[in-house]
Amino acid sequence: MLLWRIFVLFTRVALFSWGGGPASLAVMQRETTAAGWVTASEFADGVALGNALPGPIAAQVAAYVGYKLAGVPGAIAATTGTIGPTTALMLVLVVLFFRVNNARPCGQC
Repeated sequence: MLLWRIFVLFTRVALFSWGGGPASLAVMQRETTAAGWVTASEFADGVALGNALPGPIAAQVAAYVGYKLAGVPGAIAATTGTIGPTTALMLVLVVLFFRVNNARPCGQC
């Protein structure tokens, strides 16, 4: 049940925060501290660790919080929740792009 709650919280953060990873950190901190999962100091430690590593900061901080809560399965649930919505949206847009692109008359190909 905890893994599901982790996944849902980070999916909600990803869906309702705009501006990329750094912009979502404030929402992520508010939600994770309100849930009582981490303190503000622990969240700051996660941000510091995420800044030291290459790659997207939001997914790294999510993995940190998820790992802190439930080990490797928690890190996977949090990371999947963070990158899942944008990945799904991009897949839908790719399919739509190719449908529109292939719908042109052959005289314009």
